[in-house]
Amino acid sequence: MLPTTANNESPWSREQIELIKRTVAKGASDDELKLFLHLASRYDLDPFTRQIWFIKYGDDAHIFTGRDGFLHIAHRSGAFNGMNTTLREEPIGFEIRYYNRKEKKVETLKRPSQFVATCTVYRKDMEQPFVCEVWESEYSTGQGLWPTKRRVMIQKVAEASTLRRAFDISGLYLPEEVSENEVEVVSSNQSAITASVLKEELLMKAAELAEVSNSNTDSVLNKVSHMKNVNLATASDKEIQSLISHTDLLIARYKLKAEIEDTAELLGLDLTTLTTQVKKTCDLNSLESIQEAIQELKERRENVSPEDELLRLAEELLI
Repeated sequence: MLPTTANNESPWSREQIELIKRTVAKGASDDELKLFLHLASRYDLDPFTRQIWFIKYGDDAHIFTGRDGFLHIAHRSGAFNGMNTTLREEPIGFEIRYYNRKEKKVETLKRPSQFVATCTVYRKDMEQPFVCEVWESEYSTGQGLWPTKRRVMIQKVAEASTLRRAFDISGLYLPEEVSENEVEVVSSNQSAITASVLKEELLMKAAELAEVSNSNTDSVLNKVSHMKNVNLATASDKEIQSLISHTDLLIARYKLKAEIEDTAELLGLDLTTLTTQVKKTCDLNSLESIQEAIQELKERRENVSPEDELLRLAEELLI
């Protein structure tokens, strides 16, 4: 049990409460202010150092703390025994539609993949840890720091969610978990897409992969299904979408391989050396990263002048 204040008296003077209402909890009604002060006292969070604050979006009131605020509560309990967070990128795309208040229009942000954060929190008084996994599509608003700090944002959400569960924290959230704008997330595995349509798309992707890999469609389907441990006969819509996304990733890898070979041949470079150079900067599990690498190779070839190419061929003939 987390400790509370020693007595029922307010830890703040009337002047401090008035200051809180004018600044940290601006716009709060009397009842909302009481709840805010109760949570600040309950979890020993200091409003004056922004460990806890209040924001009102229209009629919706929210009481926030930061990730460090959750950690403060965990440490103060005396039971906190460490935390570990891992990140991975899943090739399952999603789309976010939101209203841009500044531009006064609906905008769309598309992602071909998403980050997944898994946080594990340990308590000294429990044998089993608390584990939470959160997906970017579940929380991203497409605004603020979400477009540029995707890993950091989803990691913070995972840690806050797990700490909240591990230490029985209620009524407190991260700003990253709430949006002041209406946000619509269209996931690539939305239920409105029927299984037959998904399977047809999977077959088309498998045929494309078979073409770029000099294989056949049936063989490709079997290999991809085995790689993802999915039984096609009983696969759910989400599992089929996962196969589609993974097939897309494999297609991109084969296309990158072809670009590397073309570039090495045109520029007279050692294929192994060029492949190693590309791998150093390219994340082969990210569609975005692969596409960027392909574009860079194309630009590299386009920047070679005909005179340079003729000179290289002449040198080869002399050798």
